Amino acid sequence: MLILQLLVNGVLLAGMYLLMAQSLNLIFGVMRIVNFAQGTMIAVAGLFTVWLATRIGLNPFLAIPIVFVAMFWIGAIVERLLLRRITLRGTQGELMTLMVTFGISFVLINVALKAWGSEYVSLPYLQSSWRLGPIEFAKSLVIAGAFGTVLSAALFSWLNFTGSGKALLATSQSRIGAGTCGIDAGRMSTLAFALGSALAAAAGTVLVLVTPLGPQSGNDLTILCFVVIALGGLGDYLGAILGALVVGVAQSVLGFYLGGNVQVLLPYILLILIMLFIPRGLSLSRLAR
Repeated sequence: MLILQLLVNGVLLAGMYLLMAQSLNLIFGVMRIVNFAQGTMIAVAGLFTVWLATRIGLNPFLAIPIVFVAMFWIGAIVERLLLRRITLRGTQGELMTLMVTFGISFVLINVALKAWGSEYVSLPYLQSSWRLGPIEFAKSLVIAGAFGTVLSAALFSWLNFTGSGKALLATSQSRIGAGTCGIDAGRMSTLAFALGSALAAAAGTVLVLVTPLGPQSGNDLTILCFVVIALGGLGDYLGAILGALVVGVAQSVLGFYLGGNVQVLLPYILLILIMLFIPRGLSLSRLAR
């Protein structure tokens, strides 16, 4: 029954990882850039949630809309004032956007260090568990996994069944084609970066219920997000589900049997293996075809 417990924990982790990765997937799909500040946005949102809960006494789940809206506007401002000014194309433009988002990450890290210090913190909320036969379901992990899954499903539904979502998808497929249909590609880029940042922040508010976060957590979280979307196929929203399940279950099982150090190193090991053997990822869309 131990392996079943580990598999359940891995699937619940996958729900949370899916939301973290889909926020990065959204930005990459439309703008074709990897946001190196993604993990730091998640960490900062988690730290801000802890501050709201401990200093103001705000329920962590009531902090979600506050953090979501705040990071949405921060993301929109960053895209308008910084990323949109990068006019270079090809590899030069990609390199420049990576450098800019890397710099944004360091700015956020230093702001967080000044505001909350360098210690790793978590939020002791919903610490008990439910039991179903021999399997225990940690309440915080269940809530975090369910929240990530529901919000990811909402994003997928919005992209596929609403006019604005379809416009965003059209832009991700072809900016020129979207432009000929009257879609403002620049506006869609702003929306993608703002919404991706906001979803990352939402993920941070529940991630801090499960694991300690600090200002320096950002780099590890960015790699984790990238591994999930690389494994599922870059820009493939369905493929990210498979990537999240693989990473979540692998971390749960291998972390238990091989120790915490392996759990921390696993995303980096997976990234190397993906780049060597399956650089296009395990895209569910391609497998379906």
